[in-house]
Amino acid sequence: MPSSPTTRFFYQGDKLVTLAQPGDNRTIFRGNELPLAEQSPDNAEPAQLLGIDIQQSVLISTGKDDD
Repeated sequence: MPSSPTTRFFYQGDKLVTLAQPGDNRTIFRGNELPLAEQSPDNAEPAQLLGIDIQQSVLISTGKDDD
């Protein structure tokens, strides 16, 4: 039976700081405890700025698809 890819979540306290899965790792940058941007560690893509609501849920992000 083939194993499925594993996604790993890394936290600092109760805040997600890194998401790691095969072929794609993401780091979350925070300021004043709020998520501000997301970037892949190898800088293959530009950082994505995050738009959040009062509960810190991400509502929108900028990225490579923006023109």
